[in-house]
Amino acid sequence: MNKFKETKKSVKEEISKRRLKRDENGRVVIEMTVKNDDDFLSPFSENETPVISESVSDFIENSTISLPLEPLTMKIHSDCIDEREQELYKKAIKEYYTERYISNEKEIKRNYIIAIIMALVGVLMLGFSIYFGVSEQMLVAEIIDISAWVFLWEAVDISILRNISLRVKRKRYLSYIGMNIEY
Repeated sequence: MNKFKETKKSVKEEISKRRLKRDENGRVVIEMTVKNDDDFLSPFSENETPVISESVSDFIENSTISLPLEPLTMKIHSDCIDEREQELYKKAIKEYYTERYISNEKEIKRNYIIAIIMALVGVLMLGFSIYFGVSEQMLVAEIIDISAWVFLWEAVDISILRNISLRVKRKRYLSYIGMNIEY
């Protein structure tokens, strides 16, 4: 247990020493070194604009997971990326995260629609519960009542709790889309 506390203390000290590197515009800087750009782009794309590969997106997302949701600058260091590729890679990064943003928006809307339907079903079931409670069919009324509250809770869970992480992702995607990319 003492070893755990010592490790926790040293990690906290290391974290407090870390400072975010910022550019002249106050954007948080992410450094990326590319030694071989053969796999920078995905071999697949939904349209004519290429997208980055999964390994590049993993690098970007893993590099920013502990950063605050702020504007970013990514500085790519490489001897193998020429000027034509620089522009292509900038577009590919923006296209990749634009697609992610669109998908995220659709999921948020879908979740709200599902939540509204579940809430309506829950309210309707509560009405049935009241009706059966009055007509002395208590067992049926209790089963419907429990089911109604489950539907209502799920509606709250989906619309509020699950969408919180989707809204954070949306902000991250916007940060990546607006990211300044320098070589």
